Amino acid sequence: MKNFFLYIYNKIKESSLAKILLLIIFLKFAMFYGFLKGYLYPTFLKPKYENEDHRSEEVIKKLLDNHNKTLKDDREH
Repeated sequence: MKNFFLYIYNKIKESSLAKILLLIIFLKFAMFYGFLKGYLYPTFLKPKYENEDHRSEEVIKKLLDNHNKTLKDDREH
């Protein structure tokens, strides 16, 4: 297995085309990650709580609301 990786490493090291293609792949990953982080998920990444107490209260409230809603739905069926 070690010889296989050394073989691949040496072939990439010798080939200028492989270096260019790897560079393009890494740039695409970096741009795609930046796009996802910046434009698609900004609300999930921004902190919306003032402190840890406020955050924990909101989490508990959401968990209890979901639990109560589930219990209510189960009783109706």
